[in-house]
Amino acid sequence: MIVSADKEESKTEDVKPPLEEMPPSSAADIALASAGKDAGLDQEEDYVEAVFGHDDLEAAPSASGQRTNYAPWHHPVKQIVREYQWAALVQKLIADHWDGDRQTVLRYFTLPGSDLLDVRVLAEAVSTKNIKIEYFGFDSGYSVGDGIPDDGTDAYFAAESELRQAGRIADQSEILKDKLEDIAIAGSHAAIRLGQRGVFDVVNIDACDHLGYISPGRSRSVFDALEKLLAHQLRAEDPWLLFLTTRANVGLLGTPAIKLQNAIHKNIELHTDSFSGPLAECIGGKIATLVADMASQWSTQNLNFLKLFCVGLGKFLLQYYHAQQNLPAHVELVSAYAYKVSSDEPDMLSLAFRITPKGLKVQPGTAGGASVIPNIELSHALAVVERARKIWDLDDAIANDQEVWFEAVDGTHRLLTSANYDIPGWRTWLRNLPIRPMDLDGWV
Repeated sequence: MIVSADKEESKTEDVKPPLEEMPPSSAADIALASAGKDAGLDQEEDYVEAVFGHDDLEAAPSASGQRTNYAPWHHPVKQIVREYQWAALVQKLIADHWDGDRQTVLRYFTLPGSDLLDVRVLAEAVSTKNIKIEYFGFDSGYSVGDGIPDDGTDAYFAAESELRQAGRIADQSEILKDKLEDIAIAGSHAAIRLGQRGVFDVVNIDACDHLGYISPGRSRSVFDALEKLLAHQLRAEDPWLLFLTTRANVGLLGTPAIKLQNAIHKNIELHTDSFSGPLAECIGGKIATLVADMASQWSTQNLNFLKLFCVGLGKFLLQYYHAQQNLPAHVELVSAYAYKVSSDEPDMLSLAFRITPKGLKVQPGTAGGASVIPNIELSHALAVVERARKIWDLDDAIANDQEVWFEAVDGTHRLLTSANYDIPGWRTWLRNLPIRPMDLDGWV
């Protein structure tokens, strides 16, 4: 309850698809990472208008009582993420790493809208295994001020009731009214409640904003919350999935970008030629000019920028777990999707990482206070680069693959129908979107 590439490869395990020494971060990198800080307010306002449409496009209440408060996650492109990435990888996690009656619930951290669309999709995906979803998270719904009617609480209770009656969710499931970022504040209600939970099998940070975003009145960012969840998950003994959806816009990189850039530079320092060559190829650059090529890509909104962003985040996670010498884990970027939200170029990333704990490492008593941390494994870093190189452009897939288009539209239609949305109104909303409009007149 509420308390306060290649199509087939992308569908499976991308599930549907002489160099001078560099400093850890240059002045140019830091300037780029801070870009947009002062202009952020205008860009945030433009983003909301681009995603939700102008005021005159807002749907009026349906005469039949059906819901009309359409949101970005009601666009068919999001259904590709839900089915090809989230559901498929959860099914693979269970098939590959769960033994028989290992457990009957999937422990799931989420930021759902009031529709619980992600929970609905995952519950359906695991239903054949007689597994229920035990979800915990924070309300990600927009308030009235964001241009969406505040019917979230009633809708949530209706969705939860439906799922409970169908036997799809566990009794311990709950959504809190706190902000996600509050978990990074020691002693906060959100942090305490998170601490009372065990580790999750799936962590889904489905954020509409960028990693450096700080909500009004808050002091912590989405990235701070991510780091808190990584620390929470250090207790995990079995493989688990991290899904991260985030805006990736060159004008809104924020402070976290410095950490992503540093992670890349660290690998170049350790494996200059071996790492630099594949990275240069990934972003369309050259080894001899890699420094300049990366600086250029960090400031150019295109797929190469998103690939660099993926590599940086993957390398950050690799180095995070590498530093946990007593609780190490293997990190894989298993899926990378991109799509448009508020610009003519893809500016949203949906990434999936599989984290496999290696078990507690106990140092011998003779080690004293000293320990040796081995070098970062090059093979793991190169695997991240290779997966980032195959990033899947979902808008291109919908436009050029009839099967993908149909599955995205049909799947969204089924979900919104189950959540009591007005479908004719949804079709009108899609047709009039200022960014990535869709005309469904040819679809029955």
